[in-house]
Amino acid sequence: MERVVNEEKRKKFVEFAGKRVNNVLHDIQILEPMARSNSYDFTRKDVDDMFNAMQETLNEAKEEFNKKFDEKARAEKKVFSFSSDIVTDEVNDNSNTLDIETELDTNNEVNFEEE
Repeated sequence: MERVVNEEKRKKFVEFAGKRVNNVLHDIQILEPMARSNSYDFTRKDVDDMFNAMQETLNEAKEEFNKKFDEKARAEKKVFSFSSDIVTDEVNDNSNTLDIETELDTNNEVNFEEE
């Protein structure tokens, strides 16, 4: 299910992100002529190091954006039921995650363990 998007905030995002992505694309494109120029010399390792650094930064940025969607999925709550011996309840308030295990001992007393 798609989440509801604030159109005003999305419009601002599209404007600023578009500009920033175009700047990044431009900066990458101006690297290309260096590969064909006789003014520069480089090794395969130089090229691999350069592109690995860029790819790592791209992966980290994408991960930050995807966190917004992952946090919504983790917010799902499980409800206690006497039909099972162990129940896990996960609560996420976007900054802290609290896992609580509820376990029934042989005397039907409830013990809470915080992880």
